[in-house]
Amino acid sequence: MQTTNPFQTILDELGEVKDLLYSLKKEPDIELKKRLYSIKECSEILKLDYQTVRSHILKGNIKAEQIGRFYRISHLDLMSALSDVKSLKYKR
Repeated sequence: MQTTNPFQTILDELGEVKDLLYSLKKEPDIELKKRLYSIKECSEILKLDYQTVRSHILKGNIKAEQIGRFYRISHLDLMSALSDVKSLKYKR
């Protein structure tokens, strides 16, 4: 007489749900890599003044692309600047 786990079907379904949640969790990372921020959005995220962020872009401390007359900062460049935010506040 062979005994089977009565909960095996539930465990299998939970495994599938876990895989789906993991794939959904990874999707925003892919979208964020493509995201571009304006100077105003960056100043809100970094908790700095608009002019401070703009001057750091002009100095080259924050990498940004100039599209027309506007600057756009990629998500990865913003995150690297965010890790250095204390040094950005007081960097002269």
